[in-house]
Amino acid sequence: MDNWNDLSEQLKKLGVRFGKDKPLLATAKKKIPIESLVDGHEFDTIFGKIFSSTRNYSKNHKHGVAPLKPFSRYQVLCDWAQAGHLADVDIEDFVFLDTETTGLSGGTGTIPFMIGAARFIGDNFVLEQLFLRNPSEEKAQLTALTQFVDGAKAVVSYNGKSFDLPIINTRYILNRLGNPFDRIDHIDLLHITRRVWKRRLKQCNLGNIEKEILEFYRTDEDIPGYLVPEFYRNYIVDEDASHIAKIFYHNEIDVVSLSALFSTLAAILENPTSDKLSHAEDIYSIGRLMESLDREVLAERLYASAHLSGSQSAETVLSLLSSSRIFKRKQDYGKAVPLWQQAFELGSEEAGLELAKYYEHVEKDYSKALEYTDFLLNNMADHKNETDLAHRRRRLLKKNTPK
Repeated sequence: MDNWNDLSEQLKKLGVRFGKDKPLLATAKKKIPIESLVDGHEFDTIFGKIFSSTRNYSKNHKHGVAPLKPFSRYQVLCDWAQAGHLADVDIEDFVFLDTETTGLSGGTGTIPFMIGAARFIGDNFVLEQLFLRNPSEEKAQLTALTQFVDGAKAVVSYNGKSFDLPIINTRYILNRLGNPFDRIDHIDLLHITRRVWKRRLKQCNLGNIEKEILEFYRTDEDIPGYLVPEFYRNYIVDEDASHIAKIFYHNEIDVVSLSALFSTLAAILENPTSDKLSHAEDIYSIGRLMESLDREVLAERLYASAHLSGSQSAETVLSLLSSSRIFKRKQDYGKAVPLWQQAFELGSEEAGLELAKYYEHVEKDYSKALEYTDFLLNNMADHKNETDLAHRRRRLLKKNTPK
């Protein structure tokens, strides 16, 4: 034991450490630049260089079952966006845009560290993904975006009116640069997507629309959107771009899906009575959309679709009421009354009320009007109109009493 103690002391004098006395060696963090993981190039601007990855898709490429380039006109889609003049604009003058940001709440502190912008150029759909290797490159990034957008007449986004464009606009202001989006129209596909598919799908985020409508499925290269800000913050601190490649894929698919969705919506809205539409919920929703755009003849045809009239679904009742509403506006009661009667037989209290009004005010048949009013008072499930119905009943009793 004494010999061991002597040896230990001698080794300590030489600088050798044992057990808990031995310090842990710090592991050097491995710096992995984005250039080593993503195929890209440097986009030259007057404010320096910005890293960008370019992706080219053939104009005939299909994203799931959807073409990237519209094969039909897009008049209805543009009319809905209150930009009907865009229907005659070449698709090459549209920019499809999506951003990845340092936060999901917006505000002046939120930076779009990746901007994906795509256009049809010749025979290709060209996507540029402008990436901030560090925040000091932002002025170059925005300048490169301006160059890419130059000459465009419209920008297409998904929730871009509420999120992407306000953030980009703020960055242009803070960097004292001219904003190219001030001069062009904006078509935000989120809102019209909800108008068309929300009754059936309930969730209309882009990921769900890809699967349910475009029939496109992302690979395991993708990451959930909520992780994007965290991965970028880690990259800025550690200079490790390991997870950033997944963000490039995430953003790429977002932008490509935008173009495919634009084409799909254009095709559906230009020919909504085609056999391709088979879901009652979608047909009714598109009918309502057409009615809101003053395309009443087309709306009537949709409401009368066999997919709606051949069932007893909620959409069937709603379609009968919507169609009768159009005829009532035209005072075409010969067509409105049978529709109200059909809806009433399917349990619609609204249709019963319309019939009571019709027989009182148009036919002056107070006895018939009283029958519908009494039925509603005795059988209705929704009592919000009970006071009005009671008042109507008292009035009808007076009118129906022989003098």
